[in-house]
Amino acid sequence: MRRLIILLLFLTASVWIGLMIVKHPGYIFIVSKPWMIQMPLWFAGVSLLVLLGIFYFIIHSIDALNFWLFRVKNWLKFRREHRSYNKTQHGLSLLIEGRWAKAERLLLQGSKQQGVEPLMNYLGAARAAQELNAIERRDTYLRKAYQLAPNAELAIGLTQAELEIEQDQLEQASITLLKLRALSKRHPRVLKLQEKVYVKMGDWQKLQMLLPDLRKAKVLTPDQALHFEKNIYCQMLMAAGTKDRTELTRIWNEMPRSARKNPDIVLAYVQQLMTFGDHAEAEQLIQKTLKYNWQPDLMKIYSKFSFDNLNRQLVIAGAWLKIYGNKPEILLFLGKTCMQIQLWGKAKDYFERCLAQGPNPEAALEYGRLLERLGENEEAVEQYREVLKELT
Repeated sequence: MRRLIILLLFLTASVWIGLMIVKHPGYIFIVSKPWMIQMPLWFAGVSLLVLLGIFYFIIHSIDALNFWLFRVKNWLKFRREHRSYNKTQHGLSLLIEGRWAKAERLLLQGSKQQGVEPLMNYLGAARAAQELNAIERRDTYLRKAYQLAPNAELAIGLTQAELEIEQDQLEQASITLLKLRALSKRHPRVLKLQEKVYVKMGDWQKLQMLLPDLRKAKVLTPDQALHFEKNIYCQMLMAAGTKDRTELTRIWNEMPRSARKNPDIVLAYVQQLMTFGDHAEAEQLIQKTLKYNWQPDLMKIYSKFSFDNLNRQLVIAGAWLKIYGNKPEILLFLGKTCMQIQLWGKAKDYFERCLAQGPNPEAALEYGRLLERLGENEEAVEQYREVLKELT
């Protein structure tokens, strides 16, 4: 109903306007010498509306064309990026599969077509190039990665260091990691890689200097840190033992007191003292250490010493036996010492208690000798058989 009323009003208005034009036609004159244009008013109005319509149509068509061109351009861009993305993804998959040559080719193709910084492409290509033993190409890809993404220096540097370590380029890796430490002093991954490099290089002093940062960055648990510190000092002592006695003493004296009380570190130091023939200091240090901490290898070394006062050694070893119980190393030492001072009954008891702990060729051999001395030849032969059985 509303539409019908609007239509009737429009028709009425149109008829009224038409009658007014016929009754009062009016004219428009446009003068531009030597031209003069005369036209009815209604014709000029209609012409103006037509021109406006044509102008609107042209503008609308241009906008539509631009919008269409914009959509085509975006579609082509999306298609190129999608193709590049597919090549990158395929290249990374091949990299994981170990198909290095094809992975390198696809990653490079993806890097050339992407509109964003192709960091991962160059890092992946560097990995593939190294696996193909193309070290120069690897370094070229890494340089391009640095140029394209200078803000990702830490990530690129870590990749570079890992590749250099895998290639046993330890000096280069050490330099790379020192640069990264300047960017992030306690970055956990950087510290772990530095630890790996120094271990491979056998640079125990640098490892010792690195230990506080490893602790602060919580790369190592407290127990791991103690174990790590122990291994460092042991290796330092072993390395010093190949040089001279002065260097060995200097390293030992510079160690913290807690380290010098560690039985495993003491063992490493004693072993080096033995290479220099310093039995007196080794003996004193073993006695001092075994008074508070058990270390079976220290007891084995102690058993090889020659002593002037054997009765005193029986007292010392007897005290250790009370502290640590029936340790086979202590029982063997007591048995051998008793044999030397001809305490046959005690020696036999100690050897039997030692062998009761488990197979022990040295104890069986000494026990056989004792039995042979006591005239118990059959039992002695049986012990010798046990020794041969253990050694074969």
